[in-house]
Amino acid sequence: MQINLRNKGNVIILDIEGNLVGPNTIALKNIIDDQIRESGGEPVFMILNMERVQMMDSSGLGVIVAAYASIRRNNGRVVLLNIGGNIRSLIVMAKLVTIFDRYDTEAEAIASFL
Repeated sequence: MQINLRNKGNVIILDIEGNLVGPNTIALKNIIDDQIRESGGEPVFMILNMERVQMMDSSGLGVIVAAYASIRRNNGRVVLLNIGGNIRSLIVMAKLVTIFDRYDTEAEAIASFL
C-alpha cells in the first residue's frame, strides 16, 4: 500500500493506493496521527482519496472511524473521496453511511470545507 500526502491550502489530502487491510492499515493510522499531532490542537481538514483502494476490511474501516473521531474532537472534519462500490457497500453495511461525507471530485471535497 502507498500513501501520498499533499496539501491544498489548509486541507490535507491522502491519496491511498492498494489494499487497506490488516497490517497495511498501520501506515495510514500513523500518517493520520502525525497530521493530528502536527496540527497542535488546531482543526484538521482531511480528504481520504480512495480512488485506488481495491479492497478494505474491518481493520481499514477501524482506522477511518478512529481518524473521524480524533479529528472531530478538535472540531475538524474528514471526508471520503472516490469510494468504489465494494468500499461503499462496506460502509453501508457497517451503518456508517450517515457519518462520512462522500464526494466524487476533489474540487467538491475541498469546497465542502469552506
